Amino acid sequence: MTQKRYSFNNPIIVLANGSFPSHPSAIHYLINSGTIICTDGAADKLIDFGIRPEIIIGDFDSTSINKEDRRGEWIEVLDQNKTDLEKTIEWCIMNGVKKIFLLGSGGEREDHTTGNLFTLAKYHDDIKCDMITNHAKIICLSGENYINTNNNQQVSIIATEPIDSITLEGLQYSMQNEKLLPSARAICNKAISDQFYLKSTGKVLVFLNHID
Repeated sequence: MTQKRYSFNNPIIVLANGSFPSHPSAIHYLINSGTIICTDGAADKLIDFGIRPEIIIGDFDSTSINKEDRRGEWIEVLDQNKTDLEKTIEWCIMNGVKKIFLLGSGGEREDHTTGNLFTLAKYHDDIKCDMITNHAKIICLSGENYINTNNNQQVSIIATEPIDSITLEGLQYSMQNEKLLPSARAICNKAISDQFYLKSTGKVLVFLNHID
């Protein structure tokens, strides 16, 4: 039996079951999506918003939508050792998706939010993922990068693992070949131009606060 092939329109949005997008930046991604993939109960929130998802993935223990009312592709994954978000990201990887924009991944429960942040780092080498919350855009980076910003935009860096060497240039507080542990040391920084430079020997989370 051959595996079903799915077609996607970019940008591909993965909507998790956290706080629904309310900031204009987050809503922009949602209403300008090409394909929307929901994790389980997030489908209820999206339908209440007036949009039907193309694909829903999970064990369906948090959706209130009756089977007879379901539309689109409902893909059941019963692995209880993984979150619905992990199941969805792995499904995207298996189906050749290269980049996703993750919405609805913050707020409501701190444990879920923290877990979702570590999920960014977990799949960093397999898929490009921009997490868009109601407060910030969050990306996981390693190696050498140039990141576009707005002047005076708040920027925070949090290591997901001990970093032997990190360099930051183009921010109010720079770092040159310094060590960085998972801590609050590099939060609440500020961009001083339209781009900054980051070089890291390990994975870091970069928080780019929305400009209100």
